[in-house]
Amino acid sequence: MKKTIVIIAVVVSMLLVLLLASGCFGQNIAEKIAEEAIEKAIEKDSGENVEIDLEEGEMTIQGDDGEVNISSDDDTGEISSDDGEFTIGSGAELPEDFPGDVPVYPDMEINTSWKSTEDDKDNYSISGITEDAGDDVFAWYKDKLSGWNIEGEFTMSGDEGKTSTLSAKGDGLIITIMVIETEGEGTTVVQTVVEE
Repeated sequence: MKKTIVIIAVVVSMLLVLLLASGCFGQNIAEKIAEEAIEKAIEKDSGENVEIDLEEGEMTIQGDDGEVNISSDDDTGEISSDDGEFTIGSGAELPEDFPGDVPVYPDMEINTSWKSTEDDKDNYSISGITEDAGDDVFAWYKDKLSGWNIEGEFTMSGDEGKTSTLSAKGDGLIITIMVIETEGEGTTVVQTVVEE
C-alpha cells in the first residue's frame, strides 16, 4: 500500500512538473508558486510581512518599510527602492538626476551606477572601464575639475598597475575620483558624488 502511494505521488509530481514546464497550466501557476516560496523565505528571515510580484525579468517586493523592484535583461540588472537605485552591467547609465556640472570621462563604458538619498541629500556613484591610459584619464579629470577646490590628490604605483585619486569640492558637492590602471586590463574609473 505504502509503495503504491509513493509511486502515485511521484507520478503526479512528475506530471505537474511536465505540465508546468510545457505551459499547459500557464506561467501564472509557476509564478504564484515561486512568489509564495520567496515570500515565505523572506518573511521567515526578516520577520516582516512581504508580498512578491514576479513578472518576466522583474520582481517587486512589498514590505512594511516600502517597495523594492528588481529587474534584469541580458546586459543589465537593476534594483530600485524609495532609498535609491543600483544598476550593474554593460547597459548601465548615469543615475537619474546625476549633477550635470560633474564631469564624466567621455570614453568610459559605465558598468555600475547607483543613487541613494540620506538626510535629504543625494549620493551618486559610477564605475566604468576605458582602454585609455590611466595617466591620461586622471589628467582629464584634473583639467575638468581645475575650477573646483581640490581637497586631496594621491598616486600609488605597484607591480600590477597604478592608482590615482582626487577629491574636490564645489557647488555644494564633494567629488572623489579613483583611476585604477591595471597592466593588460585597461583603466577602471570609480567616481562618487555626495551633496554637502
